[in-house]
Amino acid sequence: MRSRILTLLTIVAVLSGMLKPLLAQDRPAPIVEAVVGGSGFIDEAWDYFTTVGGGARWFVTPRLAIGPEVSYLSGTFEASSLIITGNITFDFIRDDGRSPVVPYLAAGGGYLREQTLVGTGPGSTALRTFTSGEVTASGGIGARIALGSHVFVAPEFRLGWEPETRMAVTIGIRPGGRHPNTND
Repeated sequence: MRSRILTLLTIVAVLSGMLKPLLAQDRPAPIVEAVVGGSGFIDEAWDYFTTVGGGARWFVTPRLAIGPEVSYLSGTFEASSLIITGNITFDFIRDDGRSPVVPYLAAGGGYLREQTLVGTGPGSTALRTFTSGEVTASGGIGARIALGSHVFVAPEFRLGWEPETRMAVTIGIRPGGRHPNTND
């Protein structure tokens, strides 16, 4: 029994020594973003929408960030959508100031509320507003391109469900700035 307790204490001591450097890693400063671009839905044909939005990201590790995003999509025939998502991004390389370009993977999921005008029935020329809501999910790739220590631009492409495509440019501000060059 005594040897098991000693073994357990040894394991805890070794693991705590390994976790300390992992948890003490410098994480990039939070990011505030504005998004502008286009999104596409497919029914019988593609419907394209102007997309504007904004969000924020907090890094939970030096390369993994999470945060909310709200987007408004505006299309023809008074069609519009409001999308609220939680996003996660994974940087292929650490955003520590060594490289002006940081490619990343992005994924998100949330809620989409859409509104459009629809016909009221066969033979009718009247239109009425139709509103619906559903789950949305997407994933894609992008690259943050530093324009200085506090500002970046990031082209991004996503595929998903409602909308099926999104091509956008994110303009981001990192109030705390990028980390200076450091050794890993």
